[in-house]
Amino acid sequence: MAATIDTKAKVPEYAPALAISVHGIRTDARWQKTFAEVLSGSSTRVASYDYGKYGAIRFLTPGLNDRKINQFYAWYSETVKSCPTVDLSRYDKRPCLAAHSFGTWIVCNAMLKYDDIRFDKILLCGSILRRDFDWAKLFARDQVALVRNERGHQDPWPSWAARLVPDTGASGSAGFDWFVSVVEDKAYDEFAHGDFLHRRHIEEHWLPFFRQDVSPLKVLHGRNIRDGEEFAKIVDYTGPVIDNEVYGQLKNYAAVEIPRTLSREWIKINPDIYTFLIDRKSGDPAGYLNAMPVDDTLYAAIRSGALPDNDVSASGIVIFDQDQTVKLYVMSIAVSEKYRRWDQGLWNLAYVQLISGFLDKLSDYAKHRSIRATHFLATAWTDQGLRMCKSLAMSQVGTDKFGDPIFEVELAKVSPNAKGILPALRRLLRIYGESPQ
Repeated sequence: MAATIDTKAKVPEYAPALAISVHGIRTDARWQKTFAEVLSGSSTRVASYDYGKYGAIRFLTPGLNDRKINQFYAWYSETVKSCPTVDLSRYDKRPCLAAHSFGTWIVCNAMLKYDDIRFDKILLCGSILRRDFDWAKLFARDQVALVRNERGHQDPWPSWAARLVPDTGASGSAGFDWFVSVVEDKAYDEFAHGDFLHRRHIEEHWLPFFRQDVSPLKVLHGRNIRDGEEFAKIVDYTGPVIDNEVYGQLKNYAAVEIPRTLSREWIKINPDIYTFLIDRKSGDPAGYLNAMPVDDTLYAAIRSGALPDNDVSASGIVIFDQDQTVKLYVMSIAVSEKYRRWDQGLWNLAYVQLISGFLDKLSDYAKHRSIRATHFLATAWTDQGLRMCKSLAMSQVGTDKFGDPIFEVELAKVSPNAKGILPALRRLLRIYGESPQ
């Protein structure tokens, strides 16, 4: 009998290059040793940030807590530099993180302060981060791809921290104010503060999370594309490939389809009307968002419903300059089906990265160029588009020539505390509220 040979090579299971663990206060952090032991049979190197026993008095002193942010950054920088398998410029060679209690606060606030701290995945348990922690900023800056928040219903400490220590919160018991899949919320009814730290839980729940395939998607803003040929190639792909796939079956799509020559005219005026999602493996666009600042005349014509997208002239597009207010027409957002996870519903990773990237870009313009968006305008072609408009606090103001609803929001009339809006929009509104009119 001839022997049969299996010609299908097994794809090796993904393993992070480096796993970092950070403990909480008033502990000898024995779980970090367990974590290292569990990973000892893999190719993953383990590094434990041990800042020693940290008492309650110190924890109640904000200035001392802030010092830990800088200390962690220095440790992280030296640790990743000394690990030859880590390459922060490569999405598949970044470290992962497991953090407990005060460790969650140290690391994630360090990431907000230092944008060169990068992880593939972050696992939090017993978190004392604020419930409205600014994950949108970290996703938009490509500092993390996926977060898992494990919280215990029998854990009183996050709520106590929220009451007693500035800039902390009850995310470790009540969860984050974030309703999308990039922050996985895992609630455990019977768990208290330290019940996540046992070997069996680490083996059965943490390891599968860390071994998930790495997301290849990154946000790329139009202003960061220096080469005209590269830009034209990306735009030429989004139309005939992504638009046709996402919108091609709609009844009136042919009547509003954008000629490639027109989109090239737009970017000659303002390349930053586009936020792209790029597949780092193939280099192809995975999705895009087109939001263009337009003058009052063009804005009014679009708002009336009489002007289709393929008649939007480049002459009405406004550049992002300095010390200005702008009205934005959110023309379209689309993600190729191959990059959507249908179990994640509307707010899947790709759409979240795009919208968060767009809103974070506006926050950056507000903080560094004193540019404020006063209005968003959009036409909802699909049910998904309608829901996205509502998540941006928009209300229907009319219909276009085909009967599709037109939505608008005047941002000055929206409270950052309004229910149901995107966390990235909350942040933008707060920045606008802090800056002079």
